[in-house]
Amino acid sequence: MLWLLVLILIVVRIVARLMKAKPTIVPEPAAWQRLLANVTHFAVYAFMVAMPLAGWTILSAAGKLIPFFGLELPALVAPDKDLAGQIKELHELSGTIGYYIIGLHVAAALFHHYIIKDNTLIRMLPGTG
Repeated sequence: MLWLLVLILIVVRIVARLMKAKPTIVPEPAAWQRLLANVTHFAVYAFMVAMPLAGWTILSAAGKLIPFFGLELPALVAPDKDLAGQIKELHELSGTIGYYIIGLHVAAALFHHYIIKDNTLIRMLPGTG
């Protein structure tokens, strides 16, 4: 049940991010750093959307009920144990890759703050953007 709440919050976060301009980084990073940041951000958001959807699909393919605060959500696919197993393996692999992506994201923020000494980390704080 928590996974669906996370998915809803992530969608709200994506909409909010698209509606609000990002604060600038001072001093401006090199083009390769901006590209790497964009790729990493896309990967983080894709991970956060894909993981709950994969979990929902696993439950659906396993023929299990999908409860959400007293409601029963529809299955995304017909019951299929083989499909459930395949998606579960992909879900586990994606989780492991996700840890590395999140670690890279954190390391980059700390690198910018302590080594480059720009405002990348500071601008992530509430009320600073």
